[in-house]
Amino acid sequence: MRKLLAATGLALTPLMASQAYALSLNVTATADYWNASPSGEIQGVSGDDPVDVKDELGLSSEGVGNLSIQFDHFIPVVPNLRITQTNMEFSGSRDESFTFRDQEFTGNTSSEIDLSHTDFTAYYRFLDGLTSLVPLVSLRLEAGLTVRVFDGGFEVTGEVDDGAGSTESETESVSLSAPVPMGYVGGIVSLPMGVSAGARMNYIGYSGNSLSDVDAFVNYEYRGLPLVTPGVTAGYRTFSLELDDLDDTYGDLTFKGPHFGAYIRAGF
Repeated sequence: MRKLLAATGLALTPLMASQAYALSLNVTATADYWNASPSGEIQGVSGDDPVDVKDELGLSSEGVGNLSIQFDHFIPVVPNLRITQTNMEFSGSRDESFTFRDQEFTGNTSSEIDLSHTDFTAYYRFLDGLTSLVPLVSLRLEAGLTVRVFDGGFEVTGEVDDGAGSTESETESVSLSAPVPMGYVGGIVSLPMGVSAGARMNYIGYSGNSLSDVDAFVNYEYRGLPLVTPGVTAGYRTFSLELDDLDDTYGDLTFKGPHFGAYIRAGF
């Protein structure tokens, strides 16, 4: 009988652990710094030659601030929510000649790419806290929908021929301010001693246009305080954008690099 009870208790341990985690209610706030390096090309209109964002626009690595707040709860039919604000601005200058949106710039140009956005991610958790095959290791899977609201665009200001043997300053710009729905998947493996590792991906592709955002990370948190858990995080993020006749704009851009930050979770 004792062996039977012990075996039954061992078999129910994963379920109990999962249920205990599922009854959690907490809020997590995160501040993160991303050292993002740009690469790729952009065309203002289909007739332009591609313009390299590093060699011709002079863009280089920039520090990108990232703030997020996450709400997790125990109500099965209601999705959890994560809101993330990313201030993603890149600027540069070059003495180069190129064409952007049918405007021929002859030198001394300054350029800006602003892909700042706010994410609203509604997601469900699966296998939440389940420990079965490997002792002391738990798994959390997430799937849902992200609405990414862009507020930015592309802008080039520089010298152009005024037709009278001299030059004047002109600005050409493309606005990018729209909500974009994206599929979301993620997963976190929690290890002993407060260590966890995971990855998250948002993606959409349609009519030759695509947007993907992949982040792989490692966390360490201190779990010795009641109701409050502080932690630090580090990882590598890759943001890729492909435009194919989106408002007569074309491009293939990638921003990638390491990131690090801190977070605090309150709740139970």
